[in-house]
Amino acid sequence: MKVIKPLYVSLFLTTLAFGQRAEQPNADKYPKTDFINPLEIKNFLAGNFGELRSNHFHSGLDIKTQQKEGLRVLAAGDGYISRINISPTGYGNAIYIDHPNGYTTVYGHLQKFDDVIKEYVRKKQYEQKTFKIELYPEKDELKVTKGQLIALSGNSGGSGGPHLHFEIRDTKTEEPINPFYFGFDIPDTSKPSILGTYIYPIKGKANGATSRITVANGATINAAGQIGFGIKTYDKHNGAENNNGVHQIEVFVNDEPIYTYTASRFSFDETRAINSVCDYSDLMRNNSWVYQAFVKDGNPLRVFSNLQNNGILNVEAGQTYSVKIVSSDYAKNSSTVNFKINGITSTSEHIETPFSNPIYWNKENSFKSEGVEIFFPKGIFYEDFDLSYKKVGTKHHVGDWNFPVHQNFTIALDPSSDIPAAHLEKAIIVRQFQKKGAWKKSFENTVLKNGKLIAKVREFGIFSIEIDYTKPTITPLNIKENSQFTKTNGKINFTISDSQSGIKEYNAYIDGKWILAEYDHKIKRLSIDLNAESIEIGEHQLELNVKDEKNNTSTFTTTFKKVS
Repeated sequence: MKVIKPLYVSLFLTTLAFGQRAEQPNADKYPKTDFINPLEIKNFLAGNFGELRSNHFHSGLDIKTQQKEGLRVLAAGDGYISRINISPTGYGNAIYIDHPNGYTTVYGHLQKFDDVIKEYVRKKQYEQKTFKIELYPEKDELKVTKGQLIALSGNSGGSGGPHLHFEIRDTKTEEPINPFYFGFDIPDTSKPSILGTYIYPIKGKANGATSRITVANGATINAAGQIGFGIKTYDKHNGAENNNGVHQIEVFVNDEPIYTYTASRFSFDETRAINSVCDYSDLMRNNSWVYQAFVKDGNPLRVFSNLQNNGILNVEAGQTYSVKIVSSDYAKNSSTVNFKINGITSTSEHIETPFSNPIYWNKENSFKSEGVEIFFPKGIFYEDFDLSYKKVGTKHHVGDWNFPVHQNFTIALDPSSDIPAAHLEKAIIVRQFQKKGAWKKSFENTVLKNGKLIAKVREFGIFSIEIDYTKPTITPLNIKENSQFTKTNGKINFTISDSQSGIKEYNAYIDGKWILAEYDHKIKRLSIDLNAESIEIGEHQLELNVKDEKNNTSTFTTTFKKVS
């Protein structure tokens, strides 16, 4: 049996390693007057920088647009458009502007672009015959000046309601930086709310428990061994009732700092490590966001400073520790929780249980059993753990879906005993899991190679194989044979969906010529704007083809008339 190294390394090594990578936030080094407000209204936020989101930190400001679309969006500074992205998910219609000061501003969920940008994009979409497109104009090809109209605000992509997503990034690294550092701070006179404070026994106990306990302000807790702390906290800004993220969390023991988290900047390669900052198991089970104020070995984020032993307290018998946790917003409003730890002698010695299937965060790992092979690259976990596995019938139970994974691992299933060879091209790996007590299913992008079905996944679950012969569904919403459309009623709308592998592509043709169709994934709406695409008055033939990831294709055809 292999020797399992301790989950948390020594104080000296941990402090050294994280001290080298920790970024000490310095808001004063960023220019405060280079950028203007991208909207011509007073800013109220639906979300702020660093806010906890599913699998990522929020990378900018979500500025409310008075619950409507169509507000003028202005270039925040002089520069040139370096990137344009059109997507049915994510940021939707988005513009990126590079500025001479070394920063890039990002504008997401736009409704439509200004005419020059719109025609540039439309030309490229027709050249490539695709709605979803990512463009990188040549430097100075699309110059803008501070205050120039570039777009109208909208609700495109993965937006949950009309707003403008606004970011500031370091142009060289593409790392998003807190826009508050650039003078975009919002009036805020409210202290953050603290909804809960917790102790996590890591190798020890707290009030006799070996799992998370709740701590009241002013309480005294009996503890032994290694413990970490956690806090559930939110902030509000003036003029808005929604909960936003906090700017900083600090932990002090006997008035000495042992942990500081600051929502300053991060890279997109790191952002999924939010699942190591939050209590991921609690999130998956209860949709509850709790900051864990200690750092696991494999967490790559650089938002930590003042770390002592990764923020973990080694409790010694007979010692008393005064603990203070401070939650602060950018305006320096803060709320504090104080409690004491009374060190006791543990009634039972902590014993390391050997792992059956050890997985190490800082090494490559592999696992093989009947009908399954798994490869885990180095650095895709935040800590060492014991991989659970069992096979029940044709289903492979791999790991705990309440345990976070940072990057993709490869799973290969042998279909030879379950799937006839004639059906392999339509076979797909399926993952089942539970979230908030409800069973969910995801269909993974699957390839057939050397007789194995292979997928790259980023979550644990129950893996099996299904056959996808089901064609996508096309539902016309406002068109049937010989429907008539006018200037004021000039959009043809469909709902398109797929019940298994997911939609791969779609193409619409009018009179045999490819036509641009816009897709909104969140409502599964496909639209053809006859006026925008200059469809002439008269009778026309429409054909719509929708294909899923396993190349099952559905086709809808009809005739219609443009009458004005």
